[in-house]
Amino acid sequence: MDTTHQLIVLILFAVTSFVLAADPSPLQDFCVAIDEPHDACITSNLYYSDSMFVNGKFCKNPVLVVAEDFTLGGLNIPGNTSNQLGVFVTPATVAQLPGLNTLGISLVRIDYAPYGGLNPPHTHPRATEALVVLEGTLYVGFVTSNPENRLISKVLYEGDVFVFPQGLIHFQFNIGKTKAVAFAGLGSQNPGVITIANAVFGSNPPISDDVLAKAFQIDKKLVDYLQAQFWTKTN
Repeated sequence: MDTTHQLIVLILFAVTSFVLAADPSPLQDFCVAIDEPHDACITSNLYYSDSMFVNGKFCKNPVLVVAEDFTLGGLNIPGNTSNQLGVFVTPATVAQLPGLNTLGISLVRIDYAPYGGLNPPHTHPRATEALVVLEGTLYVGFVTSNPENRLISKVLYEGDVFVFPQGLIHFQFNIGKTKAVAFAGLGSQNPGVITIANAVFGSNPPISDDVLAKAFQIDKKLVDYLQAQFWTKTN
């Protein structure tokens, strides 16, 4: 095989690999999520199955879909930030808005208590996040992966936008004297969230204190103390 043919093969291989690595495009207009399949129905003299299984969810029969499947209210209501972290997250993912299923997007509202409200270090395993500040002043940042572990951070004001890449640990902290409010769009209908402190010190069953003591280079008594804390639910 000559050099030209080898180059063509390599290009085709690279393009094919890229396509196979990407999420598949939807092959239908929508797939409104339902918890369980229901009985079949007959509409307009045609027989329909009431559901099918797509991307981890059953799909509602398209002929039964209504506007309410794509509508969610309440994101104008402030969340209760009277907790240890001073933060409340109001999600609009596929769990709350069935019409998002297979569409690859979701939304959250985040409320922060005056000075000190913290959305603690966490990751979204399935989504990049774009956050816009509607009110207040936030110190935000994310940490790059090993071996650099570089902190990329910024103070944001009303109207500012910041992007947190998929899977990277990130946080938001209210450094203003008044409450703060932000909205964030996420690149998945089910982005997931792993709060680092909860995952490491609040797992069930607990991670061995031998493991954590060595990993963090701290005394086992401190590990036991951290594992005994009650982590706050923030949504």
